[in-house]
Amino acid sequence: MSNKKNSFLMHGSLLALAGLLTRFIGLMYRIPLTRIVGSEGMTYYNVAYEIYNLALLISTYSIPVAVSKLVAAKDAQNEFKNSNRIFKYAMLFVSGIGLAASAVLFIFADSFSAFMEYPSAAIPLRVLAPTIFIFSFMGVIRGFFQGKRTMIPTAISQIVEQIFNAIASVLAAYLLIKAYSDSSQAPAYGAAGGTTGTLVGAIFGLIFLVILYLFKRKGLKENEKNDSNADIDSVGTIIKAVLLTMLPIILSQTIYQISGIVDIKIFGNIMQSKGFDEKERAILWEAYSNKYKWLYNVPVAVASAFGVSIVPTLASSYSKKDFDGIREKIASSIKFNMLIAFPSAAGLGFLAKPILKLIFEDSNDIYADKLMMLGCVAVVVFGLSTLTNGVLQGISRMRLPVIHSAISLAVHVVLLFVLLYFFDMSVYGLVIGNVTYGLLVCILNAHSIKKILNYKQEILKTFILPAIASLIMGAAALGIYRLAAMIQLGNAVSTVIAIFAAIIIYMLLVIVLGIFDEQELSNMPKGRTLVRIFKKLHLLRK
Repeated sequence: MSNKKNSFLMHGSLLALAGLLTRFIGLMYRIPLTRIVGSEGMTYYNVAYEIYNLALLISTYSIPVAVSKLVAAKDAQNEFKNSNRIFKYAMLFVSGIGLAASAVLFIFADSFSAFMEYPSAAIPLRVLAPTIFIFSFMGVIRGFFQGKRTMIPTAISQIVEQIFNAIASVLAAYLLIKAYSDSSQAPAYGAAGGTTGTLVGAIFGLIFLVILYLFKRKGLKENEKNDSNADIDSVGTIIKAVLLTMLPIILSQTIYQISGIVDIKIFGNIMQSKGFDEKERAILWEAYSNKYKWLYNVPVAVASAFGVSIVPTLASSYSKKDFDGIREKIASSIKFNMLIAFPSAAGLGFLAKPILKLIFEDSNDIYADKLMMLGCVAVVVFGLSTLTNGVLQGISRMRLPVIHSAISLAVHVVLLFVLLYFFDMSVYGLVIGNVTYGLLVCILNAHSIKKILNYKQEILKTFILPAIASLIMGAAALGIYRLAAMIQLGNAVSTVIAIFAAIIIYMLLVIVLGIFDEQELSNMPKGRTLVRIFKKLHLLRK
C-alpha cells in the first residue's frame, strides 16, 4: 500500500473520530435535554429536525461533497486558480440558496408541521430555520478544505459546533420550559430550546472555519504560482459545474430524508386510524427516532466520514485514470469500515437494554431496547450504503445513488404500509422497513460498482470473519455484564466494564482470526504501534 493510501485512511479516520466524538457529545446532552422536555417535547424536536434536514438537503447539504469533488479534480490537474475560483463563486451561489431556504422554512413552518401531523413542531422549526443559511457558508469552506485533501478543518469545526450546541441546547430548553411551565405548549417551547443550540453551534463552527481560512489564504494564493493551466473557467462554467454536481447528491440524500418524512406520515395516519391519539403516537415515535434511530447513527458517523473523505480521493484518481488505485482504495475503505460497523452493531444488539438504561434511565420505555435488538444491523447496512454512495459520486456516477435510493424508497413505502396496516407491527414495522431500505441501497450500489470498475469484493476478511468476531464479542460482553450485575456493581459500572472488555476481546479476535496481516495493519492509522504490540504478544501473522 502506498503512502497516499495511508494518508487517505488517516484523514478518513480523523474525520470518523471527530464524528464519533460529536455524536458522543450529542448523546450526552440529549440525556438532560430529554429529561427537561420529556418524551412529548423530544417528539416535536425530532419532527422539526426531520423537516429541517429535508430543507437542508434540498438546499445546501450537498455542497461540501460537491465542492470537494470539483476542487480535488482541479488540483489533480494543477489548475489551482480554477480551484480557488470554485470556492469564491460557490460561496456566492450557495449562500443565496441557503437564504431562500431559511426564509421558506420560517414562513411556512406551521404548514409543514401540520402536514406531519404534529402542529406543535412549528415552534422549534422556526428556530432551526436560520441554521440553513449559516450552513451554506460552512459547507463551502469545509468542502474546499476537503478538496485540498485535509479533513482537519471539518473535524475540528464539527467538534466546536457540537460543544456550543450542547451547552446552548440544554440551557435554552431549561429556561424556556421554566418560562412556559403553565402553558400547554411547554414541551414545544422546550424543544425550541433544544433547536436553539443547533443554531448557536453552527454560528461558532462558522466563526472557527472563517478564522482558519483567513490564516490559510496566503498559502492558497502561493499555490496559484504553480498553476500550469492557461484557461480560466468562467463564472457560468463554475456555477454550472457546482449545480450539476450538487443536484444528484441532493436528490439521493433527499430521497433518504423523504423516507423519514414518509415514515412519520404513514405511521401517524395508520396509528391514528387504529385509535392512537397524538400523545400516544408521540411516545411510540420517540422510542424509535430519539432512542433507536439516533443511537445506531452514532457508529454510522464512521461510514459518513469515510464517505466524505473518499469522494475527493477517488475524484483525483479518476481524473488521472488510475483505476487500480481506485479499486485498492475502495477495498481498504470498505474493509476498515466493516471492521468498525460489525462490532458496533453487535454491541448495540447484545447490550441494548443496559446501554439505553445507562443513557436515558427510562425504565418505562418498553420498546427501545427491543427495537435496538431487532434493528442493530442497520449500523452495517447504512454504513455500507453511505460509503458506496460516496464511491459512486467519486467516480462521477452521480445519478446512480439517486436511482438506487428511489427504488429503495418505493419498496420501503410498500413494505412499511403492509407491516403497519395489515400486520399491526407498530414501531417494529418502522425498524424492519428502515433496515430494508439501507440493505437494498447496498445491493444496488455494489452491483453498479462491480459492473463499472470490474471490482471484485473480498468477502471472507471483510464481512464473514468480522461478523463472527463481533458475535463472539457481543455474547462475551453480555456474559460479562450479567456477571458484573450479579455481584451488584450497578448498571452503569457493569455496562462500562462490558464495553471495555468487548473492545479488548474484539481486537484480539481480529488478530487471531487473521482479518489483517502485518502489511495491512501497518498501513492503518497507528498501525505500526499496533504491529509492535501484537508481535510482542505473538499474535500477529506475517
